[in-house]
Amino acid sequence: MENSQSEKKGVPKWAKVVLAILSVVIGILLIAFVIVYRKWQRADILTADMFQANTAGEESSAKVSEIVANPNAKVADEYEPNVTIEFEGQKYRYNDNLINILVTGIDDYGLKADTDTDVNPYQADTIVLGTVDAVKKTVSFMCIPRDTVTDIKVLDLNDEVATVRKGPIAIQHSFGTQGEKTNEAVSEAVSELLYNVPIYRYVAIDISAIPDINDSLGGIRVDIPEDLTKWDPKMKAGVTDYLLLGEDAVIFVARRDTGIDDSAMGRMMRQIAYLKKLFPALKEETSRNLMYPISMYNRESAKIKTNLSIDEMTYLAKLMLDLELEDSQIVSVPGQMKRIEPGEIEDYEYEMGYIVDEEELKKLVVDRFYVKVEQ
Repeated sequence: MENSQSEKKGVPKWAKVVLAILSVVIGILLIAFVIVYRKWQRADILTADMFQANTAGEESSAKVSEIVANPNAKVADEYEPNVTIEFEGQKYRYNDNLINILVTGIDDYGLKADTDTDVNPYQADTIVLGTVDAVKKTVSFMCIPRDTVTDIKVLDLNDEVATVRKGPIAIQHSFGTQGEKTNEAVSEAVSELLYNVPIYRYVAIDISAIPDINDSLGGIRVDIPEDLTKWDPKMKAGVTDYLLLGEDAVIFVARRDTGIDDSAMGRMMRQIAYLKKLFPALKEETSRNLMYPISMYNRESAKIKTNLSIDEMTYLAKLMLDLELEDSQIVSVPGQMKRIEPGEIEDYEYEMGYIVDEEELKKLVVDRFYVKVEQ
């Protein structure tokens, strides 16, 4: 009895506290593991259908009902199930297996708009529409040049459309007092540009998040296609297999010489090159750590705005492991950069603009988002 009491007295109080804390930590970790595991299991029963509805209850972008009804109008009637279109003598219907997610890259602190004004100075310098075919297990990306001339909705302090005018699509992010409304307006602008291809989900990433995301993958190796020594003396044109780490990633995907008229196009080419290397790196990291995409989002949530739910993120993370990306599946909206003469485009106040090749864009939209209807 005395020995038993002496043994109890021999356990330091601090050790008991440490053991208690460890027990709590282990318990929390076990609970977290169970939650994550159940989320991952639940991804098996989730389908692409959940991306077809706007969970926020807002009016969603309409699907194309007639892509060639009026060549001068991009806004189509509200979508009706199984409605077909006719293009170049062939009937098509929209592919409902597709998941369209708009990814935008915003200038520093662009997600922290001033709620006391109806305009913020932060533009969507990177605009990429990611499309996943949940049945064929393929992924594709369409890059939209920031200077693409299109209709811009100017929102007032109540997030209502005050007027519509022509402008480069990047400035659409400069209007709106709330992150949700601002990003919805950008999604709508891209949707209307693409003849109302439905875009229900968005991910807006502040440029300051790029180094963390890039470095969490061990960096991304790229070839340097143009001189970037203005920002880093090591980043000379022609350098190959350059490992982007930290701020170098921002330089590669975001910096441009504004003194050069078409510098935005050169930057977009770099963004495409980066994307080609980024996707397989994300896929590989997710295969090692199944919850990597969600944990990264949690770490960078202050710099990322999205209307994707956790269930949807989990579904996409699991689906990513089966997705294949070919170089041919990364394209840009067809057109050309040109100098805009005064009065050439009504209400357009910029010297340069990217003019879309409408006929080529129609072909691209039909090819990417539609399937043939068997006669």
